[in-house]
Amino acid sequence: MTTQQRDQSASPDKAVNTLREAALDVVWRQWRTVGAQAATARSAYSLVDPEALVLISLALVEYESRLGDLVNDWVALNSDLLSIQRVKNLRTAYQESTCERLSRLAEVALYRGKDSRWRSLVMQSNAMNLAHAGTPASRGNKTRAVRPRFAESATLMLQLRLGFGVSAKADMLAYLLAIDSQKATVREIAAATSYTVAAVRRATEDMAAARLINVSSGQPAAYRADHSAWTEILGLINQPPRWRSWQDRFAFVAAFLAHAQAANKHPTSAYAAGVKDRELLETHRSAFERDSVMSWNERTPVSDWASFTESAVRALAKWMVDSA
Repeated sequence: MTTQQRDQSASPDKAVNTLREAALDVVWRQWRTVGAQAATARSAYSLVDPEALVLISLALVEYESRLGDLVNDWVALNSDLLSIQRVKNLRTAYQESTCERLSRLAEVALYRGKDSRWRSLVMQSNAMNLAHAGTPASRGNKTRAVRPRFAESATLMLQLRLGFGVSAKADMLAYLLAIDSQKATVREIAAATSYTVAAVRRATEDMAAARLINVSSGQPAAYRADHSAWTEILGLINQPPRWRSWQDRFAFVAAFLAHAQAANKHPTSAYAAGVKDRELLETHRSAFERDSVMSWNERTPVSDWASFTESAVRALAKWMVDSA
C-alpha cells in the first residue's frame, strides 16, 4: 500500500456525510418543534435541549447556511427562554469558530431581543465593531420563528422555564420527567443538565421539601418525578418525552466534523490517524455509551481504529435519526 493510499484509508471522510446529514435531520426537526420555520415536515419526539440545539446549529452553519438566519430570528424572539449559564457551560465543548458565532448571536439577543443577560457573551472585538455598525438586523422580511406553542411534549424544558423561570429547578424537573420515572442522584442530574452540583442540590432539596418531586431515604439520596402527577398538569400526551443527552451527541458531531476537516487539510499515516480517532472516541465516550449506542473498553480487540471509528459514527448517526 502506498503512502497516499494509507492516507486516504485513514481519512474519516467516509462517515462524515452520514453523521452530518443525521445531525441536520435532528436539528431541523427540533427547530420545527420549538417554533422555527425549519426545512422539514417532521417533528421531534425526544426532549429538546435548547442550548445544545443553539450551539450545534451554530457549528453546522458552515454546512447549512439557512441555519444562521433561523437561529438569529428564533433567539431574537425567544432569548428569555434560554439559560446564559448553561450556554457558557456547554460552549466549552465547541470549536473557537462556534464561540465566535455565539458572540454574534449574543448581539442579536442583546439588541434585537432586548435581553441584557446576553451582554456577557459578546466578545470585546464584536462589541467594538457593533458600536460602529449599529444594531444587528434580520436579513430580509421573512418571518422564520414564533414563540413555542408547547403543543408537543418535546418542548417540555422550555414550557417549564416559561412557567417556573429559567433555572436549575425547571431543568432538573424536565430531566426527571424525561428519564421515564427512574431515580437520579444529584451528581447524575448535574452531569446531565450541566449545572453545578451545588446548584442542583439546592434545587432538588427545595423541590422535594415542596413535595413536587420524590426523594429516596438511601445514601446518596435519589430523586424521582411522578409522571402521573405531572402529565395532566402540563398537558402532556401519553407521557413526557425521553431524555436523549443531545449535548453529548452534538458535541461529538462538532468535534468529529472538525477532526475530518483537519485530516483532509493535513493527511497523516494510518497509524497516526488511528491514534487521533481513538482519542476522539475516548473523549466523547458518553455520546456512545449512553443508551448503548456502542461500547468498548481496554479489552475490546480493535486492530483498525479508523474502521472502528467509522462503525461507531454510523451507529451514532442511525441512533440520532431514530431517536430524535
